[in-house]
Amino acid sequence: MFDTSQDLLYIILSFCVLWFTVFLCWLLYQAARVLRNANFIIENLTHKLELITEAVEFIKHKVDSVSNHMGTVSGMIANLVEKFVVNKLSQKLEERVEKKKK
Repeated sequence: MFDTSQDLLYIILSFCVLWFTVFLCWLLYQAARVLRNANFIIENLTHKLELITEAVEFIKHKVDSVSNHMGTVSGMIANLVEKFVVNKLSQKLEERVEKKKK
């Protein structure tokens, strides 16, 4: 079967090349799995960041609308306070001034 030691060397080298090829295939498979998992993680992270961005925009919109309404409400309250409280106080003050004059 083996005429010379060179034939044995060629058989051993062919097995080494075969095992090296199997190792490289396994290494490529593992690298592909790692890249697939990294891609999955990045997609999930992107989705979560989009949800957070939407939530922040929603809250910002609500705060803006509330602040716009608060300006209107505070103006109305200021007018009511002026009409009822300030007018009554000024009337009471005028009455006391009239009493002191008499």
